[in-house]
Amino acid sequence: MLFINLTDAQRTELQRVSRQATGRVALRAHMVLLSDRHYSVPQIAKIHGCGCDVVRTWLHRYQRQGIAGLEDEPRSGRPPKDPLGRHIVDAQASQSPECSGHIQTLWTVALLSAFLALRFRLRLSCSTVRRYLKAEGWRWARPRLAPASMLRKRRDPEARAKLARIEAAAKLVAKGMAQLLYLDECDLHLLPVLRAMWMKGPRVRVPTPGHNERWAFFGALDARTGVFHWADHDHKFAVHFVAFLRDLAAAYPEGLLFLVMDSAPVHTAKVVQRWFAANERVQVLWLPKYTAHEANPVERIWGLMKDKVAANRLAGDIGRLVARARRFFSHELLPYPLDLPAVA
Repeated sequence: MLFINLTDAQRTELQRVSRQATGRVALRAHMVLLSDRHYSVPQIAKIHGCGCDVVRTWLHRYQRQGIAGLEDEPRSGRPPKDPLGRHIVDAQASQSPECSGHIQTLWTVALLSAFLALRFRLRLSCSTVRRYLKAEGWRWARPRLAPASMLRKRRDPEARAKLARIEAAAKLVAKGMAQLLYLDECDLHLLPVLRAMWMKGPRVRVPTPGHNERWAFFGALDARTGVFHWADHDHKFAVHFVAFLRDLAAAYPEGLLFLVMDSAPVHTAKVVQRWFAANERVQVLWLPKYTAHEANPVERIWGLMKDKVAANRLAGDIGRLVARARRFFSHELLPYPLDLPAVA
């Protein structure tokens, strides 16, 4: 059996690559992470839809060369006509069109291509400009609206102390003396989620329901294993959260159990506080205020779920949408790697 045993530093680096790299490099990094978790070569091949020989090739490449071995080898081909073209495209895209005298507020590939030809006499096709943008890390996506108050960064005066307590708990987890879970909940709406997409012809119209409905999901992510626990209810009530807490306590019946969460009303309700008082081995670690979306990795899982089951399409009824979400959590969500060196 071919398994790769990673050090903490190697595992952390691969987790970063699996999230931040694009295309095949991220998939190859995930193959190595699965091998470290003692998934067999046939299992990894089935997960990624490829042959066993492909999996073995990249595992051996990683053993010999490390992260560099996961990159594609240089291919022969015609050198670019203008070796600085890619850097010029990146530099110009980093400035607003208004800085160059345009009335437009954002660049399109066609506008950028025409401007480069006029200003720099750099004649690049639209496909070349698009390729250069992607190579420099640009992507086509929808921005988010934010109230002006959010632009003024708010800080939790207790943030440093809260993060220190989470770090101390992570050290206990690394020593096998405790378990640590990140908790959160979300509402899945029948109203479709809008995401940037490629389209051809007229702008795609996504129908909306006659009236919106929603369904509540509770989730907990194991910081050590990446396993995701979940439950769903028709409402997001405190009694439902307590039922979820009971399930988690049953899944981790021994030792200290740290739960990292924000101070949302459902987490601080009286019935929830009574449950914590009766279960002393379960301890709450509060996330800093105003940063829960960035600091809680469960938020990323909610985003993945909504992208898969609710983006740019109307499910028709809430039952069908919930069934898709349940199938995603049960069969499609792999163990989620975390950037937590202390508990890796």
